[in-house]
Amino acid sequence: MRSAFFKSDKFIGLLVVLVSYLFSGSDFLRQFDNAAYDLGVKFSSPRLASPKVVVVAIDNTSLDELGAWPWPRDILADIVRRISKAHPAVIGLALPFDKKQSSPGLEYIQQLKILFDDDRQSYTRSARSLLKRAENNLNTDHLLATAFRNAGRVVLALPYQLSTDKNIARSAVLSKYLKRYELKKVTGIPKPAAWWNALWVDDPVPLADVIYPPIKELTRFVGAIGHVELGVGDISTFRSEPLVLQYGQHYLPSFSLMLAIRNNNKSTRDIRVDLKKGVVMGGERVATDDQLRVYPRFYQGKDGRSAFNIISASEVYNNRVMSKTLRNKIVIVGITTRQNTKIIPTALGTPMAPALVSAHTVSSLINGEQYHFLENTKLIQLLSYILVALYLIFLLPRLRITTGLVVSILLLIGFINAHFITMIASATWLPLMIPAFALVVGHFVIGFKHIFEQSFSGVKQELSDAHLLLGKSFHEQGQLDQAYEKYRKCVMTPDALHSLYNLGLDYERKRQLNKAASVFKFIEGHDENYSDIQERIGRNKEASDALAFGGSAKKANMNGTLILSSPGIQKPTIGRYSIDEEIGRGAMGMVYLGHDPKIGRTVAIKTMMLSQEFEGDKLDDVKKRFFREAETAGRLDHPNIVTIYDVGEDQDLSYIAMDYIKGRPLNEYCQPDNLLTAEEVFDVVAKVTEGLDYAMGKNVVHRDIKPANIIYDRETGSVKITDFGVACLTDVSKTKTGTILGSPSYMSPEQLAGKKVDGRSDLFSLGITFYQLLTGELPFIGESMASLMYKIANEKHPDIRMFRPDLPACTSTIMNKALHKDLDKRFQSGERMASALQRCQERIGKKRGSKKA
Repeated sequence: MRSAFFKSDKFIGLLVVLVSYLFSGSDFLRQFDNAAYDLGVKFSSPRLASPKVVVVAIDNTSLDELGAWPWPRDILADIVRRISKAHPAVIGLALPFDKKQSSPGLEYIQQLKILFDDDRQSYTRSARSLLKRAENNLNTDHLLATAFRNAGRVVLALPYQLSTDKNIARSAVLSKYLKRYELKKVTGIPKPAAWWNALWVDDPVPLADVIYPPIKELTRFVGAIGHVELGVGDISTFRSEPLVLQYGQHYLPSFSLMLAIRNNNKSTRDIRVDLKKGVVMGGERVATDDQLRVYPRFYQGKDGRSAFNIISASEVYNNRVMSKTLRNKIVIVGITTRQNTKIIPTALGTPMAPALVSAHTVSSLINGEQYHFLENTKLIQLLSYILVALYLIFLLPRLRITTGLVVSILLLIGFINAHFITMIASATWLPLMIPAFALVVGHFVIGFKHIFEQSFSGVKQELSDAHLLLGKSFHEQGQLDQAYEKYRKCVMTPDALHSLYNLGLDYERKRQLNKAASVFKFIEGHDENYSDIQERIGRNKEASDALAFGGSAKKANMNGTLILSSPGIQKPTIGRYSIDEEIGRGAMGMVYLGHDPKIGRTVAIKTMMLSQEFEGDKLDDVKKRFFREAETAGRLDHPNIVTIYDVGEDQDLSYIAMDYIKGRPLNEYCQPDNLLTAEEVFDVVAKVTEGLDYAMGKNVVHRDIKPANIIYDRETGSVKITDFGVACLTDVSKTKTGTILGSPSYMSPEQLAGKKVDGRSDLFSLGITFYQLLTGELPFIGESMASLMYKIANEKHPDIRMFRPDLPACTSTIMNKALHKDLDKRFQSGERMASALQRCQERIGKKRGSKKA
């Protein structure tokens, strides 16, 4: 069931949506939202930039007139002085000042001052004044700082690089002289995230691990410092500017934010930052995203001209700009030449210099025209993911290909319209492109899956049908493992499930309960409510645990049985025979009552696990002899010999199916207190000799004649010799466990000696059985196996009339001849022994008749 779910349309739809949601912050997925945002910016209706923003550009004209960049800072100081004379609202220098600027002439002047200080007699007042003036004029950093002091409201730029290592960024320390420019009113600072959660928790604002602050001398007289993107490090498309930047445990304002706030004659103390809610500038909340980034508008001028009043720095330097042009304006000074600064790509599609990017941001801030976000944007995005997931999981799989395509297109159009309508009409950005991406990917994956399945369903069904037919063929032949392998490759149609279910039942019948449970569990994976598989799985497990040989007929042994007491388990089978009950146990295996379901014949089945008793080459030899002699015995047809119907091997369990006859084995009548009458014993033994004589005529030797292998029905007088074909195993003296098969007490001397035997050996064994049936005692008894074998081979048996004096002398004669050590002096055929028995039996009858008279 679980594997089927992982291949289903529901799982595919759920997986696509979950992956899209979990990785929505990745660069790959964010590019879809960013691309849609860029289009929205381009399609938005153009608006006029704020006339309060003026850009003083260090352009090619300026470089041609004033020299190559970088300029001596006294030129910048002159430009600042001329701008300040026009009384602007604020001056922002989007230029890096992180290094001191030194002049070689200044070094010489300083050395001369040291020299004159040592020789004050030659150090006149005019000379000292001249050197002082030269030092001041050559110290361009001092000149620029003086210009800042005279200008008043000046904002300097703080270039930075975003963090690549958050631990380094959080441990950074801000220089002491810069701390007065950091934000003072910051709330909502989160507690440090646990190490296991740090990777999944976003920082409230961007982190910087490297900053390039202005030198200390220049910061003494400026009103503010703000971080700005000046093309340091990697350049990405500019869409937003972080109003707040974290550096160590300090929070720095942006360059644009400080220009906007200084425009209103306010400072960082008038900026309130709540890292969880947003930025309040002069009492008004600024529209930002959840990381306090502002998304400015990009203004367009008429006829391809700039949206802002851009003045060349050389015009300002040469006093060619009217004061009213700069009066009460936000003046941004920056480089605009491509060869001297990195040009930043923007959402508008037009690359811009950093100073111009700042101009657009400042204009958006003072006009309040930045793009907004809905308060419940996150909730809308989550609902969009849920909508896509529900559609892909429940609706799309039920639709036809064309219908599903139409519905998906309509949903996609809905997402796109929601994005562009809100952005163009109300300047509100609703990022829905990642859910739209999940919709498109999910639709195409599921669609291609359906097309693929339809294209190959015919071939797959044909292969499935072929596997099913082949599996049924193996199943009918009893090759269950091969059948299971083929069934597993089928499409799980009702027919295939039915075949698998029957296979599981057959595994139960073979007592391979673990395999049966495996089949039922496989069915459960496709239909957990099929038939009674749940009950069968439980019963098979219980029975497997309880079964002495571990749930497999392969592990059957002399002490195990195929009959289980567990209810609900199928009756076992061996070969083609169904086992009904256990009817006996022997030294070499179990005997069961069974039936042949094809013809309805009741049979007795004797089983033997030869592989448990023999190994290697000996096992192969034993099997060959067993099947050869069992086949020979199967051709015997005599009323006193049990008929053998079949012989075979099932799961390494060798078996013989024979005629089931009523009666009890003669070993039940070998106890002194439960002996048969002498007439019955003579009659039974005579019938056995007739059967043995028939076998001798067919050159078949039993090898294990004993009371347990002779079945006698007292009601009908029927006598049957059993285990023909089985007793050949007794010639192999010992098994791999050291166990001696057969019954040494009934073996002939030549059999114990390992010599070739014939039917006369069976007559010797029958003589021992005859002796025991009459007396209840064995003629040869030894304290050990060696002692017993010695007595059988060398010592004469006790006279039977010592135990049964009531028997005629002919009984001793028959016994002596049957138990003679010399083969040639025994009965040479069963017929002769039967005749002797009949004559002696007549004497017993006459003797009893005379007693009655």
